[in-house]
Amino acid sequence: MLATLLTVTVLCLLAAGSAALYLLPLVVGCVRRVPDIGAVAAIDILLGWTLIGWVVSLALALRTVRPAAPAVQVVQNAAPGQQPAAGWSGPPGIPPASPGPAPPLILPPYPGTGPDRRR
Repeated sequence: MLATLLTVTVLCLLAAGSAALYLLPLVVGCVRRVPDIGAVAAIDILLGWTLIGWVVSLALALRTVRPAAPAVQVVQNAAPGQQPAAGWSGPPGIPPASPGPAPPLILPPYPGTGPDRRR
């Protein structure tokens, strides 16, 4: 009974250790916050059983991570008490008045209809 329990415990520890070693590149990539962790995970899970796939995924997880470019925030300060309206309202000033009624809409005839239609 004790031998069986010891055997099961050792086998479970061996399986957990093997899984941890198998997924080591994925854990390293997550800790180092590599930008393409999906590629590391795919290569590690799908090709990690080959030694070459595991080494490639570990190399991807350990490569140098370039720092992200700083975010640029543009701020436009308005004079105190003058808050611009929400959205863009066009050029400053009063919009010009329209000179009169809108011109009529004249469309060209549809091809095949009209006075010069051939039969």
